[in-house]
Amino acid sequence: MRLLLVWPAHPHIISPPHMKAIQEGLGHLPPIGLIGLATWLREHSEHQAEVLDALLGRMTPEQVAEHALSSGAQAVGLSAMTHTWLDCLLVARAIRKAAPDLRIILGGPHATLFPLETLEHPEVDYVVAGEGEVPLAALLDRLALGREDTEGLPGVMRRGDPPRPRYLHPDVSELPIPDRRLTPWRRYASVVSRRPPTTVIMSSRGCPYRCTFCSTAGGKKFRANPAPRVVEELEHCVNLGIREFLFFDELFTFDRQRVLEICRQIRARGLDIAWDVRSRVDRVDPEMLQAMAQAGCQRVQYGVESGTERVLALFDKDISLEQARQAVLWTRQAGISTYADFMIGAPGETREEVLETLRFAHSLDLDFVHFSITMLLPRTRLYAQALRQGLLERDVWRDYVLNPSEGFHPPYWEEVLDARELEALLRQAVRSFYFSPRFLWRSLASLRSPGELLRKARAGLKLALGL
Repeated sequence: MRLLLVWPAHPHIISPPHMKAIQEGLGHLPPIGLIGLATWLREHSEHQAEVLDALLGRMTPEQVAEHALSSGAQAVGLSAMTHTWLDCLLVARAIRKAAPDLRIILGGPHATLFPLETLEHPEVDYVVAGEGEVPLAALLDRLALGREDTEGLPGVMRRGDPPRPRYLHPDVSELPIPDRRLTPWRRYASVVSRRPPTTVIMSSRGCPYRCTFCSTAGGKKFRANPAPRVVEELEHCVNLGIREFLFFDELFTFDRQRVLEICRQIRARGLDIAWDVRSRVDRVDPEMLQAMAQAGCQRVQYGVESGTERVLALFDKDISLEQARQAVLWTRQAGISTYADFMIGAPGETREEVLETLRFAHSLDLDFVHFSITMLLPRTRLYAQALRQGLLERDVWRDYVLNPSEGFHPPYWEEVLDARELEALLRQAVRSFYFSPRFLWRSLASLRSPGELLRKARAGLKLALGL
């Protein structure tokens, strides 16, 4: 079968108020999940898959439908997060109108969180919950035989099916290196890119921690590619012409020995690359960070979340403020840029506690900070707590999935501070950091190219207008 895999544009993405003004300034990164799916299908099945990055091409739902028709696709796979569900559904509706007989399959984190609710929409024929390589190939095999049932297909559901558990690939090292030539790889870069083109790497899946605000689509078990396989993928990209990488692992530094071996092999192969990772503050040490710096790591993103011990405990972060301070210090000493995430508006959080978080963020001497309001995200323990306590009168996320609309506002925990107060504090937080003399001077001093200056200037202008 010919399958068209689509990463939809998302003009209606659900995001914080200030972020909507700067989405376009953040750049574009490849839909690595779809690229990986297409590569798997090409190497492990008789099916042919094309990847269409409609976000990069700024394509409307109607244009995607026209492409599906002209490409000769026999089925279409759409990937969505719940935050982009409305846009994904609009694409599905356009395809159904243009080609009523095309089978539409929906995957991604949204399908994992809301499989049965998604199937309530007649435009969606199948959902794949969990990781899609094996389930999608099996479904296409069945459709090619003229069968439409899902009996025995892991993670695959259609209307009328009982809920089935998500499928998680037991050994991620079996998955092939994604063929980045399936999309316009030269066009990808982010606002912080210094050596574009930039690509995304997923060297592991899953996170064993249990933060109350997070729903981990990749499961709770950490599953990782061994170091030689990771470095082989890096070298493959270098040979293509890509030297800048963003590791999208939920927790790249979980396995210390694996990290050290990756760094050793990068140096042994003489790879001149730059890369960013995400980490917890309690999963780094000076030796690891020094090794990462010597292998080309240019930025570490830490999920600090709060500047008060009370809120950290409430979130079940299992970290301390001192660990955060020490990790940032070690990272800067290694010569690596630092980036930290903070949230305001936790249960019971007062204005003074929010301001304490702002003061703590400034005290860390970070290079970049992402401030956000604590959203009550679907299928999280924090969201379940809000429902139990009556803070929310109904399951608003489920209602949204069943009847998505442009006016949907993600719920906050408004027990102490209401949405208006939280959004005012968020604007204050962003202004206090990104328009401070220290940040502006450091940003100018770190510029390495006119292109980097242009990207950051555009993002800064959009941020200023958005506030």
